[in-house]
Amino acid sequence: MSALGTRIKAERERRGWSQAALAQRAGISQTTVADLERGTSAATTKLIPIARALKVNPNWLETGQGPRDTIPSGDGRYVCADTPEELAEQLLAKGNDDIAHLWQLILTLKDRQN
Repeated sequence: MSALGTRIKAERERRGWSQAALAQRAGISQTTVADLERGTSAATTKLIPIARALKVNPNWLETGQGPRDTIPSGDGRYVCADTPEELAEQLLAKGNDDIAHLWQLILTLKDRQN
């Protein structure tokens, strides 16, 4: 297994994802994920979508150097998630006060709609 493959597999497993789940999130085939993890492919053209799906720095994913985490985009977003599960994880990281505030906002907006 290559160092790149080891990092991809470790990040995927850290999230509890199958190879198919990573492939779907990255918009690539499961075979590509398997080949990269085994080290039988070094398809660096797929590195950016994989890094985005794993939310890690592409340079770190490829080389193992530099910061592991992606650099915040600074676009003013409070959270940005592709799935309800990701949203829940990000909100949990914000803390109980923010979760309570968000819940209250949701209930208020729901009342307005009714």
